[in-house]
Amino acid sequence: MVAQRAPASWSAWTTALALFLVPGFGLYLPNALVITLAVCAVVRLAECIRHGAVPHWRQTPFLLILALALWAAGSALWAINARAALEGAASLFGCALLLLFSLDAAAALDRKGRRRAIAGFFAGCALATAMLLTDILSGGHLAGWFRGYDVSHVLQQELALRSLNRGVTLLAMFSVLVVLAAWRLRSPSHRWAGRGVAAASLACALFWGKDAVVLAVVAGTAAAVLALLPGRWPWRLLGSGMAIMVLLWPLAVRPLPGPQQIWEQWQGWPQSLQHRLFIWKFTTDTIADRPFSGWGMNSAKYIPGGNQDVIVGPENRSTQWRPLPLHPHNAILQWWLELGAIGAVLAGCVAVSAIRALCRLPDRPRRLVSAAIFGQACVVSLLSFGAWQSWWLAGLILCVWLINILEPLDQA
Repeated sequence: MVAQRAPASWSAWTTALALFLVPGFGLYLPNALVITLAVCAVVRLAECIRHGAVPHWRQTPFLLILALALWAAGSALWAINARAALEGAASLFGCALLLLFSLDAAAALDRKGRRRAIAGFFAGCALATAMLLTDILSGGHLAGWFRGYDVSHVLQQELALRSLNRGVTLLAMFSVLVVLAAWRLRSPSHRWAGRGVAAASLACALFWGKDAVVLAVVAGTAAAVLALLPGRWPWRLLGSGMAIMVLLWPLAVRPLPGPQQIWEQWQGWPQSLQHRLFIWKFTTDTIADRPFSGWGMNSAKYIPGGNQDVIVGPENRSTQWRPLPLHPHNAILQWWLELGAIGAVLAGCVAVSAIRALCRLPDRPRRLVSAAIFGQACVVSLLSFGAWQSWWLAGLILCVWLINILEPLDQA
């Protein structure tokens, strides 16, 4: 007998409020995304307890994330910092629970609850876009206020502007979801307003964002085009592409030369990208020391030699590069470095299962939007942030949650 799902009598309201707050939180207070998801999960848990229901936990992505969390916890036995490994494993387990309760709440929403959630998200994105536009025109006054910086000082203004990098990345992903939200609105005028908000938020993100955001949007567009292919071709191409990247990325980066040679051979490249190549080279060399078990969850910041700066360039304009500043700025390399081949395969299976799920979505608009978000997330994960950063994982969970909420209203 299949257990009945608890109705979303409370979750309908917390979901709408959360989705209104999420775009602004993501832009200015990214760490608050975890708290927002946790509050919604607690409310959903209370509903399940009240009705004696159990969330449908036998889902492949959830089980794979649990397996990855268990392997991460086991890596504490040989990790450089056992406490950091256990904390990382606990965080990953918590993300799995947040995903589980988010999906359960989305599935329990009725048509009215979905419309309320869509309206909340749409309004939140419009407000966040207006706030970012204000920062663009004012030189970061809102960001400075949120972070406590005095933007009249050049250095503090720069810090205030840099604090928006994470949020702008999330806003670029949310803007694609606004397109789908607009598609679900009933009134033609509301649809056009939604498309306008989506265009404005994406334009602001591209104007403000770094090269990684632009590349992410390009990759998202390419992934959406692949999702238009007939039959099983999207699943074959996206799934096999992800598997190949996970297995071969360390081997592809390994032949890179040393730091001075990188600086000399690619002088025309942005220095941040040159430095990233050196980070990847150092990471792959370190992976080779423990290819199967890895160095332990959350061990990237503790790798021997990772904090010893290297001087590159000519004497009159030399610069310092750190071999491994906190994390490799590449999720696949971080999987291999910290969790070894076993952990990399498990994490890759999570990604492939997500691709399979998006390719099996019944309606085309959600498939296209899901593929676009997946393409953006891949580029950002391979170029920018740490693989286990809680705000980033929370942002991905929110995208999955929204995709499930934004199903056709006649299916609610």
